[in-house]
Amino acid sequence: MFLKNKGFSALAAVLVLCGCDEEQKTPDVVQLPVVQTINVQPQNIPLSFEFSAKAQGSKETEVRARVGGILLKRNYVEGSTVEEGSVLFEIDPEPFKVALQQAQAKLAQNEAQLRATETQWTRIEKLFKERIVSEKARDEAQANLNSLKASTQLAQAEVAQAQLNLDYTTVRAPISGITSLETQSEGSLIAVNGVLTSITQLNPIYVIFSASENEIMSLTNMVDRGLVKNPDNKSEIIAKVKFGNDTLYPLDGQINFINPNVDEATGTIKLRAVFPNPEGRLRPGQFLRLIMEGLTRIDALVVPQEAVMQASSGSYVYIVNAQGRVESVNVRTGLTTKDGGWIIDEGLKAGDNVIVSDMMKLRPGMSVQIKEQAVSK
Repeated sequence: MFLKNKGFSALAAVLVLCGCDEEQKTPDVVQLPVVQTINVQPQNIPLSFEFSAKAQGSKETEVRARVGGILLKRNYVEGSTVEEGSVLFEIDPEPFKVALQQAQAKLAQNEAQLRATETQWTRIEKLFKERIVSEKARDEAQANLNSLKASTQLAQAEVAQAQLNLDYTTVRAPISGITSLETQSEGSLIAVNGVLTSITQLNPIYVIFSASENEIMSLTNMVDRGLVKNPDNKSEIIAKVKFGNDTLYPLDGQINFINPNVDEATGTIKLRAVFPNPEGRLRPGQFLRLIMEGLTRIDALVVPQEAVMQASSGSYVYIVNAQGRVESVNVRTGLTTKDGGWIIDEGLKAGDNVIVSDMMKLRPGMSVQIKEQAVSK
C-alpha cells in the first residue's frame, strides 16, 4: 500500500513538471502601446485675429485765437462735451468794433466820391459826343472813375475784413467733442494764432492697430485661392475690442482704412477700425486688444496644438496608418482657431488619424492600438 502511494506521488510530480514545462513554452502576449487619435475632417472654421491696439479720437483739433487781444471770458467747463458752433471764449471786441467803424466810414466816403465821379463822367461823355470837350478830358474822367471804383472795392474788402476780425473775437468750437484744459486764463493777452484749448471727438472713435506684412499677404493669398471667404457676403470685417481686464466692449466696429505703405522699420501695415462710442467708454490713448472677425476658413483640417511637433526640418505630426503603425507626416501649419487649434494647410488629408497622446514615447514604424478616436472640431 505504501508503495502504491509512493508511486502515485511520483507520477503526480512528473505530471506537474511536465505542466510547468509546457507553460514555459507558451509564447508571451505582445501588449501594443495604446494611443488616442482624432480623425481629421474638413470643416468651416470662423477666423479670429487679435492685435495690440490704441484708441484715437476720430477728430482732434486745436482751438486757436484768430485775432489777438485780451481774453475776457471762458464759456465752458474744462473736460466737458461741447457742440460744434458753441461759444468757447470771448476776446475783447472793442478795438475791432472801432476798426470796423473806421472801415465803414472809409467805404461811405469812397461811395460818395464814386457817385460824384459817375455823375461827372456821364456829363463829360455827353459833352465829348457833342465835341465840346477834348478826348483827353474824357480819358481823364474815365480813369478817375475806374480808380474810384477800385478804391470802393478795396474799402468794401476792408469792411469785410474788419467784420470778420470782430466775429473772430467770439471763439466757437470747430467740432463737437471733449475739451482739454485751457492754455490761457481769463485776462491774458492772446497772440494771433495762439492755442486756447483742444477738442477731441469721441463718437465715433478710432482704434489703430498694426498687422505684419506676412499676415496680410497670407490672408490675401487664401482669399484669392478661395480658402477664406465671408459667409454672409458682406464687404465689412467685424471688429471688436477688449479692455486690459479682458472685458469685451459691447459695440462692434468696422475696419475702414488699411495703410497702403509698409512700415520699413517694423515690417507692419497700419489699419484702423471705427467704433460707435456714445457713452465715451473708449478714450484716446487707451491701450486695447482688437479682435478681427467675419471671415471663415473653408474646408479646414484642424488638429490640437499639442499634436504638432517641431524638428529641424519643420513641423510634423504622427498618424496611425492603415497598417496600424505610427507614421511621421510633415505638415505646414496655418492660422489658429479660437480654441487654440492649428489649421493644417499642407500635409494631411481628410480621414487621417492624428495621434494626440504620448507622442514622446512613440517612434515611426511602431505598431499601436487606438484607445479612443474623436472627430476633429
